[in-house]
Amino acid sequence: MDKSLVIFFATAAISFVGSLQLGPVNLIVIQSVLKRNLQAGLWIALGGCLPELIYSAAAVGAGMWLEKNPGIRNVLEWSAVPLLLGIGIVIFVTPNRPTNLEKEPQQSFSFLKGLTLGLLNPQLFPYWLIMLVQFGMYNALRVQSRLEQIAFILGTAVGALGLLMGAAYLTSHFRESLLVRLGTFNFNRFLGALFVLLAVGQLLKLYL
Repeated sequence: MDKSLVIFFATAAISFVGSLQLGPVNLIVIQSVLKRNLQAGLWIALGGCLPELIYSAAAVGAGMWLEKNPGIRNVLEWSAVPLLLGIGIVIFVTPNRPTNLEKEPQQSFSFLKGLTLGLLNPQLFPYWLIMLVQFGMYNALRVQSRLEQIAFILGTAVGALGLLMGAAYLTSHFRESLLVRLGTFNFNRFLGALFVLLAVGQLLKLYL
């Protein structure tokens, strides 16, 4: 198999597994499918996977430079704290709307919501930088040529998109049973509290 394809599939698999952890984009995808429809969740998933391209490209193209300038990475990490906290508070105080199966009126808004939340995950850059270094330890995975770099970058987005779309389709498939089980459960308050916890976790990570 061509080396570029090996790198692509290996990166996609790592991205898929790495995206299994509960994060902002995953939560919003699930909420949107439950409270709106599958289409809304898929648009958020599409927007949410694009930051993988941005951060992995930064790791490939400017990794060494950013490692010598940690201040830029620190700004990204600190900026995630107030933004996640603000999003959590807004969601927490938003009234729990009844479910709506009508077509999502603003697809671009759902896309931008996913994109914004994905960008609020500055851990993606060091994560893919570490993966890139690990790949360099194996001849079959060492990223060298331009084609191999593209394969690595595309693999990060494809893996994340596969996981997010899978979460959307599974939530849609079990939507009715999930809604019955949730009953009058206030999903907005639960989701808002999780975002606040993510902000606190990010803050503690920066201090510890």
